[in-house]
Formats: sequence, C-alpha cells, structure tokens
Amino acid sequence: MPSPSRDLLTPDALSLLLAIEETGSFAAAARQRGLVPSALTYRIRQIEDALDVLLFDRSSRQAKPTEAGKELLREAKRLLQDVDALANRVKRVATGWESVFTVAVDSIISRSVVMELCEGFLAQKPPHKAANPLRNPFGHLGRPQIRPS
Repeated sequence: MPSPSRDLLTPDALSLLLAIEETGSFAAAARQRGLVPSALTYRIRQIEDALDVLLFDRSSRQAKPTEAGKELLREAKRLLQDVDALANRVKRVATGWESVFTVAVDSIISRSVVMELCEGFLAQKPPHKAANPLRNPFGHLGRPQIRPS
C-alpha cells in the first residue's frame, strides 16, 4: 500500500518545490505557476506534514530550503530528469527508434574510417548513451571509449 507521501510527491509537486527554490519565494513561485499563493502554500504544507519535516525556512521574506528541503530538491531534480528520460525512451520505442545501436566492423573498411563515422554520429548528439566502448571480438577498434557528451 503506497504511503501518503507517495501520493503527494508527484512530478507536479516536485516542480512546485523547484519553482520555490528557483524564484526564492512562495509568492513568486505561485505567480510563475499561475496559482494563488495560498494554494501553493497549502500544497507545500501537505507535503511537509506527510513527511513530518520542514522543507523551507519561512522566517524571512526569502524561502530558504532547510537541510531536508535541500535533499528533497536534489532528488526532485534527478527524479524529474528520470521521468523526462523515460517519456523520451517510450516515444522512441513507439516510433521505431532502437534503444541500442550496434556497429559491426569488417576488415574491408579501415578502422580510422569507422572511428570517424562513429564520431560524426555521436557529434549529432543522438538520444542514447553508449554503454560500452566500441569493440570487436579481438579487442578495441582504435581509440577507446567513444561516448556522447
């Protein structure tokens, strides 16, 4: 059975937390998100109550994250990136993009030409990550570990 905090820590709620961090105040984050400040404050209070922690120090005009808030914000950024990456992977699968790109090399084509072609492909910043260096059964093809940046 999911915990109450799981129901409150949605991508939208994590985005709200990040908006507060970015803008420095609840009022500015509410304006940015098209909410009234009381609605945003209420949602953040619900999250704090479910987690039983204070996420922002409200003693001044600026909303400063507490240590617990900083940790949640760090993880929120990572989780939202993961959600975006998942959505992109699903779209690629649905449109026929392969998630793994395999290169087979024959001795007919010189290694330097293959490496130049691979570097050119990776320079296009394709939506994948090369998990391993390019290899043939007998070892490295040339320059080790070509990876997209």
